[in-house]
Amino acid sequence: FFQAEDGIRDKLVTGVQTCALPISTEDVEQVDALLNAFVERSGVRAVLMVESAGYLIRRAGGEMPAEPTEFASLASNAFNAAQAMSRRLKENFFTQLRVTGTTFQTLIWQVDESCLLVVVYPADMDSKKVEEGTLLPVINLHELLKIAGTRSPGATVDLASEDAESFTKFFRRTPPPAAG
Repeated sequence: FFQAEDGIRDKLVTGVQTCALPISTEDVEQVDALLNAFVERSGVRAVLMVESAGYLIRRAGGEMPAEPTEFASLASNAFNAAQAMSRRLKENFFTQLRVTGTTFQTLIWQVDESCLLVVVYPADMDSKKVEEGTLLPVINLHELLKIAGTRSPGATVDLASEDAESFTKFFRRTPPPAAG
């Protein structure tokens, strides 16, 4: 797994993260290459790989109009809220959300049940072209995560899904064994 003591890290991210995806260092290199190639080819401002609970996994591109970890969390919350609304409308195939502003637009695309791809681009860019250009990176990320998951199924602990009791047990220290 590509993770620090306190969770998976983007090399530019600080703070504690409790997310863990089954990706190796080699997978991270593939993700970085994929994200960087997409930014280069498409001309978008930035792209973020975000765990569905809002943790920033990786990012590529230029300076963000907002702090990346905060933006990742907000994008995830917006997507999850829109997805909940779509379920109430019996729309079961909700996979993306576009937020349009006067300076920037954001496209949030569900890669799989655990991952989102967040694309930030200038408001004057053609949204349809950005959406079409994002399809291949989404498919490639989905395949990469699927392969990584079969390599080591169930090998992660996502503390965000644990209840308080199991969370306490997880961090409880046990005394060292008595010297024999």
